[in-house]
Amino acid sequence: MSHFTKVATKINSLTALMKTLELLKERLRIQGVTQGENVVVRGYKGQTITAEMSINMGKYDIGVVKNEQGNYEFVADWWGVETTQGIEEEEFVEEVNKQYAYVRVMEACEEQGYQIAQEDIHVEEDGTVKLVATKWG
Repeated sequence: MSHFTKVATKINSLTALMKTLELLKERLRIQGVTQGENVVVRGYKGQTITAEMSINMGKYDIGVVKNEQGNYEFVADWWGVETTQGIEEEEFVEEVNKQYAYVRVMEACEEQGYQIAQEDIHVEEDGTVKLVATKWG
């Protein structure tokens, strides 16, 4: 019986996800990230699956796999991650989604030639992030 469970996301860029995980490394107790074709994700009692990315959470890993819609999903033995690292599935996904959104906004601003004039971010109760960007032409 597999203990792996998938969690759907709207994440569609592994590059932005890597930046996100690096920014959250300490907060989420991430010990390392391996990316490549068919990396191993460790679960309960030595069970493994393969994924495009493996997030090392100590004894257990969180895998990143692409779904049919082109988005990535997190796959893990969430019980194992929670009991060994104290990180719940919901907490992990919420933190990654928030930071990922910020990384994508920053990338979009840079791609369009904008500079962030004020990086002290204000987050509204509904999750809206406000920042100031300028463009000199």
